Amino acid sequence: MSENIYQRMSKITAEISAVAKNLQVGTGKSSYKAAGEADILAAVKPIEEKYGVYSYPYDREIIESGTMERENQYGKSVQLYMRIRVVYRFLCVDNPDSYIDIVAYGDGVDSQDKAPGKAMTYADKYALMKAYKIITGDDPDQKASEEQQKVTRKTDRERMMDAYPPIGEMVEFIKSAYDEKNLHMILEFYKVSSIEELKPEQVIACYNKKKGKK
Repeated sequence: MSENIYQRMSKITAEISAVAKNLQVGTGKSSYKAAGEADILAAVKPIEEKYGVYSYPYDREIIESGTMERENQYGKSVQLYMRIRVVYRFLCVDNPDSYIDIVAYGDGVDSQDKAPGKAMTYADKYALMKAYKIITGDDPDQKASEEQQKVTRKTDRERMMDAYPPIGEMVEFIKSAYDEKNLHMILEFYKVSSIEELKPEQVIACYNKKKGKK
């Protein structure tokens, strides 16, 4: 009697000990190494073939999608996001009735059109990693994704701006509320040649002073 899917996956799990982190994510001080989908597939496919197992995304379902619009001193940016649910099936090549289904989820965020692909890649990769208990050293709970880190940094910088009008509107207010002499003093104090060159914090300081806010 041929081995069932549980027996074959147990042997595959024992043979795949670890996957090297060959994917460079980000640049500079925030960069880190990760195990990419290509690394996982390269480790899994030969051993699945050896033990007669075929795995594939049996079903996908979009459970959430939409856009996120954010505004900062540079204007507005729109990001697409998508969350999918994937059922990943592992079956015996010579006995398709013997199979296991693994459920995984993936999120994708992108300013253009890559959100679906990112979500599918993430879900598929982690379905394989969890099914075969592959060791990579990566822990998704320890750090946010690259996209989410960027959103978080923006949120921290913009938090102080939430109670104020857009930068451009405050600049126009300053130019109309201050007389020429005081505008010249502001430029000299901040060492800029025009009000538009002021940093957001400096704009807020001038705005608050005229509005009588602390």
